Amino acid sequence: MKSILPIKQEARNSTKALLLDAADKLIVSYGGGTNSTAMLIGMCRLGIKPDHVLFADTGGEKQETYEYINYFNKWLDQNKMPLIETVKYKTKHGVELTLEQDIINNQTLPAIAFGWKTCSQKFKIQPQEKFIKERYPNHNIIHLIGFDLGEQLRVKKNPLKGHINQFPLIEWKWDRARCVEEILKEKLCLPGKSSCYFCPNMKKQEILNLNLAEKERVKFIEANAKNKVEMAGLGRSYSWTDLINADESQAKLFEDLEMYQPPCECLG
Repeated sequence: MKSILPIKQEARNSTKALLLDAADKLIVSYGGGTNSTAMLIGMCRLGIKPDHVLFADTGGEKQETYEYINYFNKWLDQNKMPLIETVKYKTKHGVELTLEQDIINNQTLPAIAFGWKTCSQKFKIQPQEKFIKERYPNHNIIHLIGFDLGEQLRVKKNPLKGHINQFPLIEWKWDRARCVEEILKEKLCLPGKSSCYFCPNMKKQEILNLNLAEKERVKFIEANAKNKVEMAGLGRSYSWTDLINADESQAKLFEDLEMYQPPCECLG
């Protein structure tokens, strides 16, 4: 089985990374954010070339994430690395279904709002597993996941037979700051935070930074959500619609105010 091993102890201690050993398939799970981008940069420097770089598109990613994938693909191509391949969730009838359409169909909010993690399982993990199963049904697979040094509590074994999760950034002892540093060393722009634009885990300022089209879609999701138990909205205890409307009203208030112009005799 293909394995990633420390080059030697000194390399591990100096955060230089990993070396491929042999055979089978190496799959990168690319989330479109800082960590997975830095992981691919580190792999490229070591000459570690994965068989596939998979991005699972929920259909509701922020616009800047889609744009960054196109941008980073150019760097990957220039460095003779595999390009990012997009996979999407499909129903048992083979029809593509986005997370946004799923919650709209069910008149509810994303599962994470209720404390469940089925969003990631259904729309992130399953599409990648299906892609791999269809192409490599009898292969041993190593999944490379971009958890940094500060995310060691997120490390889990892969439950599938013949599949192993490995975490290069943790092996290299790269924390979030180091990931940012390595991206900037390549003279690349930093990716934005990767998440669905309607993820209940977003902070208030992130919500207010959404573009106009995303804000309108957020309002529709909340208005459509009849099955939200006791949730006020996507913010769980508060409605994103109220937050956005309040912010827009505040901005309008200042837009309507005329700038004070001092009388001529006050100048000088």
